[in-house]
Amino acid sequence: MPVLLIVFLFIGTFFGYILPRVEDHLMDRKREMIHALSEAAMSSIRYYAALVEKNRITEEEAKSQAAAHLRSLRYGPEKKDYFWINDTHPRMIMHPYRPDLEGKDVTDTEDPAGKKLFQAFLETVKETGGGYVDYHWQWQDDQSRVFSKISYVQEYQPWHWIVGTGVYVEDVRSQIATITERMTFIFLAILGVIALLSVYVVWQGATGETRRREMEESLRKSENKYRLLAETARELILLFDSDLRITYANTAWKRISGYPSKEMTDMIITGLIPPQQRPVFIEKIRQIDDDQPDNYFFETSFILRDNRVITVEATFAKMETDENQASFLMTARDVTEKKRIEAQAKMQQEQLMQTNKMVSLGTLVSGVAHEINNPISSVMLNIQVFDKFWRAVLPILDRHHAQFGGLEVGPMAYPQLRERMPKLLHFSQEGVERVKRIVGDLKEFSGQKPADLRETVNLNKVLEKAVGLISSLIKKATNDFHVEYYENLPTLQGNSQRLGQVIINLLVNATQALTDPNQSISVSTGYLEESEEIFLEIRDCGIGMTPEILGRIKDPFFTTKRDTSGTGLGLSISDTIIRNHGGWLEFNSEPSKGTIATILLPRYSPDEVPGRMI
Repeated sequence: MPVLLIVFLFIGTFFGYILPRVEDHLMDRKREMIHALSEAAMSSIRYYAALVEKNRITEEEAKSQAAAHLRSLRYGPEKKDYFWINDTHPRMIMHPYRPDLEGKDVTDTEDPAGKKLFQAFLETVKETGGGYVDYHWQWQDDQSRVFSKISYVQEYQPWHWIVGTGVYVEDVRSQIATITERMTFIFLAILGVIALLSVYVVWQGATGETRRREMEESLRKSENKYRLLAETARELILLFDSDLRITYANTAWKRISGYPSKEMTDMIITGLIPPQQRPVFIEKIRQIDDDQPDNYFFETSFILRDNRVITVEATFAKMETDENQASFLMTARDVTEKKRIEAQAKMQQEQLMQTNKMVSLGTLVSGVAHEINNPISSVMLNIQVFDKFWRAVLPILDRHHAQFGGLEVGPMAYPQLRERMPKLLHFSQEGVERVKRIVGDLKEFSGQKPADLRETVNLNKVLEKAVGLISSLIKKATNDFHVEYYENLPTLQGNSQRLGQVIINLLVNATQALTDPNQSISVSTGYLEESEEIFLEIRDCGIGMTPEILGRIKDPFFTTKRDTSGTGLGLSISDTIIRNHGGWLEFNSEPSKGTIATILLPRYSPDEVPGRMI
């Protein structure tokens, strides 16, 4: 076993540490190589530019000769790696394998991943004068194959040329694959030798082991006369003395707990019970009658060897040993799964009740929206009619006021009325439109939509509607609330209603965490290009959470707001919704420093990924 452990540690170190370092080293060497080659290409361009300065050739001739020279250069194992030139427009000047692009505008040219590579080249040289760019491009002269590529680009400013050359990541991967294959064969051979040696050692010890087993079997048969009932029982059976020291544990306990017999010897039973339940357990033992067994179930918990906690229902009986010492028999059964099923059933019942509430709310909102929209539409129409009337009568009032002066409408002078009336109409129109928009958003949020995750969702729009729905709650909670929407945020496949439910839940939690209106809440969306994930982050400067609470906030029915009708299902349901979208809901928090809630959602569903890799 020690030899096997050493071998496996070496294998793990090689594949887990050394091989990735080798790959990084090879990539660094490739980067250094294309950097040096790029510098050599720039030296060639400077040579032709020097001929222009000496008036030996014209600038156009120098550019033509320099481009032709770089077009002819090749390097690499197959002499197919190359240089290309584009200008800062960007427009393709020279490409040995893509002459169809020469002279064309390549500003919007994208690789299969959607990256505008020539704009990336331009941004790189503008920032640093030269640098590395990752993208996807055809394999050398084969346009039918596309691989990841790393290129070094730099600008020759007098001509506004961007010169680049690169290497394919696939080359490095091929070298690593070759190394991996060779080392795998070597490790398999070593393991084969060790296996043969292990078989020989086991065979040598078989004779002594057989004798030992014969003696143990004889002893086991004698003990089975007294232990058969306990050992074959499905219940957990423990014997412990008046000092609460365990003297016997049956097979069912060993199988469930994971403790071998040697570790159970002289173990204190209260050491297996969670600290908060120990006083109740000890008091229960003291109450056991000497003559009658305790037939009432006593519910407690045990900590297993792997730190799992199980719930058991136990009964106790008091016995006397030969030494007149008190001993206790405990018979228990594991009800952990039963409790889990009951909790799950309760959660499903709560979710069903929540769903029924949302259905009822949707019906109510639909009716209320219909009742509100009718008078609102009438008000909007009347405002528009009154606005047209005001515009029509305004010239007449102006002429009358200019001719006679001193015109008053009620208690207000005409000039003041003329200034305020358009504002009043405008504010009235805005207020009515806001009421109509809020009713529409509330109706959509409470709508009875099926849980379809194939809807094209813009997370910015979902966030905007969610903020609009609880804007009054946010204004009451904080004077410092701001939202930052990521520009051109990609869409994703999902269910906008479910995602809106999650965002509203997180925003409500953030407002409830604030203790002062001067504390802030900030919301932002964004996109991670490398992992192709869309994220939404909600930060509050509220009371924060302790590590104990943070570790349980997603548990069903766990809540710190029980006194305010909290059910403990909000974050559990929210986490389920996000995981159904293939994403993650994460929380970071410290007491008195606030909380950060982050939603990570994949841009593409798992069904779309294979199609994009073709």
